[in-house]
Amino acid sequence: MPAHAQTHRLHVEATASAPALLLRPWAPADAAELASLYQDDALRRWTSVPVDDEPSAARWIGEQRRGWEAGDRFAFAVVECGAPDARDGLVGHAVLKGVAPGVPSAEVGYWTAAHARGRGVAPR
Repeated sequence: MPAHAQTHRLHVEATASAPALLLRPWAPADAAELASLYQDDALRRWTSVPVDDEPSAARWIGEQRRGWEAGDRFAFAVVECGAPDARDGLVGHAVLKGVAPGVPSAEVGYWTAAHARGRGVAPR
């Protein structure tokens, strides 16, 4: 496992109405679930890179990992942990992109999976 996958994690505590979240680097094992999430037309409308199947999901994850290695793009899988329905799975994506030395700003992007929309994932 790359060093960034072990050290670059953000835990968001559970609230009275929502389970905890974990933001962690994308992993090759996420490809099948990512491909499934991308079947949502609303998600596809707002993303710039098509993910049509598991191989294209694996390529997309590879690009996210290369961004970590280059230090110019930091993409996180957002995982819901300890949900009452015991579904510890992907609920979204958050990314800091356009990171460059000496540049005081970067762009933030995100999406939320269809099954997690309206549950406060993005604001948290």
